[in-house]
Amino acid sequence: MNFIIQDTYSLYKEMLNLPDEERLGFFSNKLMGPFLELFEKMNMPTNPDAIGSFPIVGHDTEMNLMLDKLKNADAWNKAYDTIETCVQRFQRANVPIPEKLVVGIFPGDPAVLVSKEGYTGFGGFPGYIQIVIVPNEYNLKHGLQHLKAALAHEFHHNILFYNAKWNFVSEISVARYIALEGLAESFTVSLYGEEYAGSWALDLKGKDLEKSRQLIGNSLYVRGFHEVRKYVFGDQMESFDGSEPSGIPAFAGYAVGYHAVQAFLKKTGITVEEATLIDGETLIKESGYFE
Repeated sequence: MNFIIQDTYSLYKEMLNLPDEERLGFFSNKLMGPFLELFEKMNMPTNPDAIGSFPIVGHDTEMNLMLDKLKNADAWNKAYDTIETCVQRFQRANVPIPEKLVVGIFPGDPAVLVSKEGYTGFGGFPGYIQIVIVPNEYNLKHGLQHLKAALAHEFHHNILFYNAKWNFVSEISVARYIALEGLAESFTVSLYGEEYAGSWALDLKGKDLEKSRQLIGNSLYVRGFHEVRKYVFGDQMESFDGSEPSGIPAFAGYAVGYHAVQAFLKKTGITVEEATLIDGETLIKESGYFE
């Protein structure tokens, strides 16, 4: 695999020297340019709001501070090392990987990422990964380990979708969705330990986890993204699209998927890299987690 860690630091610094009216064009052409295929496929605009990035006009002091914090924490070199490690893991397992990958790191908007611990990412389209991160105390205090964890999670999505034999839009099911999230988090944990797993995978416990396991377990073969996402993201979707509440906690699908994949890995003894090539519905069924 040939991969590039985009020098978004230098590009942002260059953009901040431009007049306000020229910045959006620069952002769309220079910062989002390498990801144009991704945005076209997803029918998304190439602006900061679309990815949850920090506003590019009216906040120059804050933007410069965020960029310098990421630079001083060695974010771009750590991203390179992380992707290199991920590539090696899948190559050793003889799992096919994309020929190229472009990775972009973008300073995040704290107001947008408040419920996601200040970072998020997208790696569901092979060949592209975007990480949006707020360099706050939480993300900086452990040497940007959460950045590395997010990159590993999204890298796994890249590999899974590169090898998937099913179509995400037309053939996604609850079982496949929770499996792909559980596999991505399990891959991250195999590299960095549960300490750096996403809170969405581990914070759901006790009665809430058991309730979610039962509700999701009764709906594993529900299909269609609009219906499936209710079981993955929980009742928070109601606030976005007016869905009827189902009693499923926020991000419950991530937690249930993680525990189901962990059960599968322990039961079978295979590696998470090898499990990536198994259809999610088969994996969930064979995990025994819902029996």
